Amino acid sequence: MPELPEVETIVRYLRPRVSGKRILKVATDTPRLFRDYKNPTEVIRKIEGATIQDVSRRGKNIVFHLSGGKYLLMHLMMSGRLGLNPRDESPYDRLTLFLSGKNKLVFNDARKFGRCRLMRSLGGIAGREPFAISFADFKQELFNRRGAIKPLLLNQNILAGIGNIYADEMLWLAGIHPLRKASRLQEREMRLLWNGMRRVLTKGIATGGSSMRSFQSPNGDEGGYYDIRKAYRRTGEPCRRDGAIIQRIVIGQRSAHFCPKHQH
Repeated sequence: MPELPEVETIVRYLRPRVSGKRILKVATDTPRLFRDYKNPTEVIRKIEGATIQDVSRRGKNIVFHLSGGKYLLMHLMMSGRLGLNPRDESPYDRLTLFLSGKNKLVFNDARKFGRCRLMRSLGGIAGREPFAISFADFKQELFNRRGAIKPLLLNQNILAGIGNIYADEMLWLAGIHPLRKASRLQEREMRLLWNGMRRVLTKGIATGGSSMRSFQSPNGDEGGYYDIRKAYRRTGEPCRRDGAIIQRIVIGQRSAHFCPKHQH
């Protein structure tokens, strides 16, 4: 599933290219995309004719700011992609926005897990943004939570946009074991994790995200973060910090990859 760096990569590509474009027509053969609504046709009618004023990110959602005070949210889920003016059609094209200037934005999703919502407000969509949360608030969140640190980082109601890849990476960088109790971390460790979170996500964005599976930017480019990862899916390989062998465990049905030597 695309995480914060992948979604931010998409947003930064689309913003200058679709802002100011009018949505002339919406075509879809997959009403499941609008599964939050009893009448998807009515939702589509409200999208058609609107102008895209801006594109932003909220958690793992791509947010199109539409005229009339509306927001169109797209969540790519497991296998979704957004393509701008793709050369070829695909049997997995689920939604097409025909835009002014002979442009089209295509939502491609082989597994049909993607989701679209039309909203009047972005309030309550997700938890705190990792780049916006202060260290004081981050520390308080950890103090107030029970359970292991890895699942906490993945909880979208607490921190928005972090997924399995980057959670493993920031814990590796901070030297914290994924099973450590969040509330029992020392303030020094919390500071390392807060800084590590921002460093890892910044690097993820700078490299265009991670193209481990299906992720591509809207022009078809792949990201480069997967090639420089330190922990995620490196089971059995030597740690790039101390040479110990990277291990994998399962926490709450999600994998966690870590170095047994420097992550305590």
